[in-house]
Amino acid sequence: MSLERMFAEAPVFGDSDLFALAVSERLNRGWGMRQLLIGGLGMLGGLIGGAQVLASGLVTRLDAVTTYSRGLLTSRLPNIIPSHFLPGFGTESGEVVWMAGALAAVAVGLALTRVVREI
Repeated sequence: MSLERMFAEAPVFGDSDLFALAVSERLNRGWGMRQLLIGGLGMLGGLIGGAQVLASGLVTRLDAVTTYSRGLLTSRLPNIIPSHFLPGFGTESGEVVWMAGALAAVAVGLALTRVVREI
């Protein structure tokens, strides 16, 4: 039991406070510059990615798909589903669908940040 008590606590060195201060200063040195660099490169990468998406014609293809889907929904779905389930179905525009998709993407992003924070 006495041997266990002797090795239960690590000995305290005389310069432990100075060592801890030196380590924390070394970790904090240049952190602002790193944050600025990481943020700037992230923004640059986002701009490059956005430019590539716009240059690929993705927006026009999505518009065509949305127009086609809206046409299908407004022409066929009211015949399949009784009108009391979806009152005034033909009056909505594609904005409702895009808003629901955007909210779902935000929800997924928030869930991912929560998972990353927990890890």
